[in-house]
Amino acid sequence: LNQVDVERQWGMLQYQESKLELEDPIRAAFNTYSSQLVFGDSYLLTASSQTKKSMIRQEELPTLTSVVTSDLDLRDLYRNQFLTSFEDLKAEVSYQVKSTNALDIDEITELMDQTNNSCTSWFNLIPLQDVEDAITLVQNERAQS
Repeated sequence: LNQVDVERQWGMLQYQESKLELEDPIRAAFNTYSSQLVFGDSYLLTASSQTKKSMIRQEELPTLTSVVTSDLDLRDLYRNQFLTSFEDLKAEVSYQVKSTNALDIDEITELMDQTNNSCTSWFNLIPLQDVEDAITLVQNERAQS
């Protein structure tokens, strides 16, 4: 692909995502946070020292761009897992409520666990200091009003 094709594809993806955000405020909230991220000009490689040495020798250290791309892709993966499992959970509960059969609590519980796990995985990518700063900001705004 040439640069024009890449930019056109990127524009189409952004347009599609904005349409999805209008239909789903939870998706919009996840995306709003991710779009506000600011990445530095370095990264910390958390591999073992043996692996680091091997990567350096073989010139296989990831580029900053690939690290940022991987981070954003992982956030999208967890977001999509959450949204899918949440939709599955809503559909299952709706189906079971309408059904004349006894409720299958195990199925609902499993879907709740999947939803919780994917959401927790996404939130675990947020640095604790960012969470503490956000809580402080909200508390200060609440105290001023």
